[in-house]
Amino acid sequence: MKLLCICPIGIGNYLLCYPAWSLLRSNLPGAQMHLLALRTPMLDLAAGDPLWGGIHLIEPTKRQGAVGIASFIGTLRSQRFDASMSFFPSNTWQYNLLPFLAGVKRRLAFQYLLKRGGSLSWLNSETVAVDTALHDVRQNIRLAARFLGRDLSNEPVDFPVIFSETEAEQARAVLGGGASRYIAVHPGSSAEHGMDAKRWPPERFGELADRICTRLDSEALIFGGPDETELKHAVAAVMKRPCRIIEPHHLTITAALLRECILCLCNDSGIMHLAACGGVPVAALFGPTDERRNGPYGTSHCIIRKRMEGFPLWTAANVGSRAMPRGVDPRRSLLALSVDEAWELMNDFLARIGSG
Repeated sequence: MKLLCICPIGIGNYLLCYPAWSLLRSNLPGAQMHLLALRTPMLDLAAGDPLWGGIHLIEPTKRQGAVGIASFIGTLRSQRFDASMSFFPSNTWQYNLLPFLAGVKRRLAFQYLLKRGGSLSWLNSETVAVDTALHDVRQNIRLAARFLGRDLSNEPVDFPVIFSETEAEQARAVLGGGASRYIAVHPGSSAEHGMDAKRWPPERFGELADRICTRLDSEALIFGGPDETELKHAVAAVMKRPCRIIEPHHLTITAALLRECILCLCNDSGIMHLAACGGVPVAALFGPTDERRNGPYGTSHCIIRKRMEGFPLWTAANVGSRAMPRGVDPRRSLLALSVDEAWELMNDFLARIGSG
C-alpha cells in the first residue's frame, strides 16, 4: 500500500500532524508513506526520518508555471498512490484538487464548516466532520482513525526526533558553556496572511523576559528568523539581565538549542511547537488564534491571554477564512495585555519551573 500524506503549510502543522502519521505507520508497518510538503523548512524536519518512503515538495507561494505544475502532478501520478489524506487545517481548493488530478482513488479529507463548495471538498471520496472542540493533534488522529477503521483516541502521542546527538553537541558549542540556565525568547511568528497579528510587542517581551531571568537566575536566548532581526534587537534593547541574540540556524540546530532551555517564552509560532514537541515547557502568548486548537500540546505549558469578548477570532469553526468583523483589530487583545498581567498569569508556571 502506498499513502500520500498532505501536510498543511507551516512547521507547526508538520509537528501537529506527526502523531497521526506515526499511528498510521505503527498500524500499517508494510505501507509506503510519502509526504507532500508545501514549504522547504518541512524538508529540514522530514529528511532522514524513516517514516517517509518519499518526500514531494511544491511551494504555492513560488511561481511554478503551468509546465512545472503539470510535471509535478505527473510525478505524483507515476507513484500510483492507493490513498491520500489531507490533514488539518487544509481548507483550500488546492488540497482537494491535487490528489484528484494525481489519480489517487481513495481521497480522505475533513468536511470543514466554511467554503464547502469553493474548496472543492466534493472531490474527496471520504470526509470526516471537524470536531471544533479538539486540538489539531487529536483532529488529525481522527482522520487516520477513519482511514484505518479503528478507534485511536486512547493511543499514545509521538512526536518526531528532531535532532541527533551530533547536532546537540553543535548547539552546545554555539552556547559555548555560558550560563547554567537559559530561557528561550521568540518575539516573532509567521507574517503570511496577516499572521503578524499574533505578535505581542517586542518591548513587552523584553520586560517580561527580564523578570523571568531574575526569578530563575537565567540568561535569555532570543530566537528569530532572518526577517525577525529587528524584533530580536528590540527585545534585547530593553533587557537588563544577560541576553544573547541567536542567529538563524538550521531547524535541527534550533530545536537542539531550545532543548537547552528551561522554558520558552513565545507567540503562537512554529518555534512554540518546536519547543513544546521537544519537551520544553512553553509560556505562549495568544491573541487572535485559538490555543484550544493549536496551542502547545501537553499539560506542562502556560497560556497567556487577555480575555476579551470576541477573541479568539480564528478557530476550528472558521478554518479557511481570515475575514474580520467590521472594526475589529486582530491585535486588540494582545495590545491590551500588559506585562504585569502576563507576569501574574505565569506565577504558578514559574513556581513549577523553579522547583524542577
